[in-house]
Order: sequence, then C-alpha cells, then structure tokens
Amino acid sequence: MSNKGNENLIALGLLALFGGLLYTSNRKKFEITKESNSDELLKRFNKLIDIHPDKIASLKKAHETIRSKLKNYFYQNTTLPIPDFYIQGSYKMKTVVENRNIKSDVDLAVIFSEYPGVKLETLQNHIKSALWNHTTQGVIIKNPCVRLTYVRDFHIDLPIYFKGKNGKLYFGSRGNDWQPSDPKAFVEWFQKNTAGKPQIVRIIRYLKAWADHTKTKRGIKFPSGLALSLWAIKYYQSSTRDDVALFNTCSGILYYLDKNFKYQWQAKMPVAPLDNVLSKLSDSQKSAFYEELKEMVSLMTEAVSAKSLSKARPKWNRIFGDRFRSMI
Repeated sequence: MSNKGNENLIALGLLALFGGLLYTSNRKKFEITKESNSDELLKRFNKLIDIHPDKIASLKKAHETIRSKLKNYFYQNTTLPIPDFYIQGSYKMKTVVENRNIKSDVDLAVIFSEYPGVKLETLQNHIKSALWNHTTQGVIIKNPCVRLTYVRDFHIDLPIYFKGKNGKLYFGSRGNDWQPSDPKAFVEWFQKNTAGKPQIVRIIRYLKAWADHTKTKRGIKFPSGLALSLWAIKYYQSSTRDDVALFNTCSGILYYLDKNFKYQWQAKMPVAPLDNVLSKLSDSQKSAFYEELKEMVSLMTEAVSAKSLSKARPKWNRIFGDRFRSMI
C-alpha cells in the first residue's frame, strides 16, 4: 500500500502507526494480504454491471429516431435552426452501469448552431410536440431538459445548448440565464485523464454500483455519479489489484472529506461552467454519505487484509449487495 494511502487512513483513525508498523484501531497489525486478492472478483462484477447488449441496441435505435423526428419537426414546423446532437455523460465515457431498478439515464444534447432567438421554454415545448406519443410513457419537461421515458429500460434526457458567436456552447435551464457549458470539452477532459488507465474507469463503475446499492438500501440521496467520477480521478491510487486500487482511492476521498467541513466539500467541473456539482446536496445528505463511505472503507480495510478470499468476499458482498453476492 502506498505511503499516501497509509497517511490517509492514519489521519482517519482507521489505522495507527506503532514502531513503524500499521495497526487497526483495535491494535491488530494491518497489511494487505496476497490471500485476500479479490481482483478477479471485482473485474467479473465490472462485467456484470454492464448495460445489456439488447439495451444498447435499443438506445442506439432510440437516438436515431429522436434525431430524425426532431430534425424533421424543426424543418417543417419552425424557422429555427435545425439542431445537431451529441451523446454526453456516462454513456459516452463508458462509466454507465446497470442500476438496480434497471432504469438507465442517458443524455442526448440538442445543440443549435446559433442563438435561436426564442426562450428556452419555447424550445422545450417544440421538442415535446415533436416527440409527443413517441413512447407510451410520454414526454416530461424538466428544468434542465426534456425527458423521454421508455417503458422499462431507460429514459433519455434532452438538454438544450446553442453555440454562440464566440464558438462557445451555452446551456439552458428553466428559471436561469443561458450559461457556458461544454459537454464535449468535459468528455475530452475525461478521456485525457483516463487515457491508458482503464482501472480508473472500473473504479468509477464500482463506486457507482456501490452508491446505487447503498442509496436503494438506505433511501438517501448521494452525490451524483459525476461527483464520484471527479473524486475518483482526483484521488486515484493505482495498484495491480482492482480491490486495492479501489481501497486506496476511496481512502483518499474519505481523507479529503474528513479534513474539510461539509460546506467546504468541492467536486468542481474542470471545464465550463466550472461549478461545484455538490451545490444542491444538503448538509444532512452530506453527513449520510460520509458515514456510508466511512463504512465502506472500513469494510474494505477488512477485505484487503483478510487471510483468505473466502473471508474477504463477505465484506465485498456487504459493499455491493445482492448482485455481487449472486456471482458464483
């Protein structure tokens, strides 16, 4: 384990240093054991939480249909520019996971090549009209997007952007002014920071799967998958084992949260709009998340120091829940 990871855990009181040796809080010597190696288990879990190929095919078909309907609608019914489209978010970055409710959230940005000259609400109403009766579940207008809901598998969110004369993209949300925001730039930033490091992508997926399981079990709100992704990249500590890399990275995140007051927590976008994506999380929600993350790190401490895989696995079962437990 890296010195940085040790320092993080010492600061949290999970480990203590006596005579140059690491000990847990109950004075048992701590070391990551070869016998606890759960790398293969976690990598199998990574495949298990993949989006099913049938759903991917359905998503591609849905994207094509939406593009076609919107282009035709704006051409035939308005004098507005015909929009372009861009798949954004976790689907684009390959960090999307199959949630426990089997409902996936996929973003398809609707981008106008110039300022459309009408209110955002007008654009949203046009999109709703264009896609009316497209699915039996209907179309919902939300503040930041138009949502198209499908029967079982997923819903597609359609956020709206336009390209200004300065070449920058601006995002619209009801009740707010258009603000600089560039989904393409974020994907490029993400790809640059994970290039040649597939383990980071897997760690993000593990974190999302843990969050999905824990939120469902506890009925609490967590930081978004975007926030978890930003933290995972910032505090990533590599290892030849995924279980150890996840343990080290999460201890780094926990150390950061522990040394900062809740209102000082940051998960800032590295590109426009450069905002803190935790801004809508209340102090009580932050506290609940902190306690759950601390519990996970504690369980991982036991898992990676276990004397056998059979003793490590129950800890991972508790972290990830039934889906992990179901793997043979």
